[in-house]
Amino acid sequence: MKKIFVIAAATFISLASFANVDPITGKVLESFRTEFAEAKNVQWKSLDDAGLFQATFNYRNTELSAFYNAEGDLVATARYISKDNLPIMVAKEISNRYPDHIVRSVIEHISNGSTTYHVTLYGEKSSLIVSASPSGELSVFKKVKNRL
Repeated sequence: MKKIFVIAAATFISLASFANVDPITGKVLESFRTEFAEAKNVQWKSLDDAGLFQATFNYRNTELSAFYNAEGDLVATARYISKDNLPIMVAKEISNRYPDHIVRSVIEHISNGSTTYHVTLYGEKSSLIVSASPSGELSVFKKVKNRL
């Protein structure tokens, strides 16, 4: 009886520990928990091609993505923002250069202390993804002709 109890306890402990094993390395997880202690609904993804790990989660009522390298260094964050939160110079330049396009979505991307805005624009003939610096410098990342 005592032997069965020990085996059952050992099995329970190993199952419990396997249930909590995360495919993300200890350094990455430790760094994430330090940086985003209040994170909820965390989902991890390995970006093998880039050698990064992506955590998507809710943090202070905002959905964020954080990107870590294998050493546990936070290399970038990204979040959707409303077009109303674009810097004035970005909004003004988009309006001037693409007056016939509507802003569909905006992703604020921060990496190496630098912020870039990826703005998806929709027009009658084409859709664009434009990258913008906070000062309003624009470059077309991708352009797609709309099907008529």
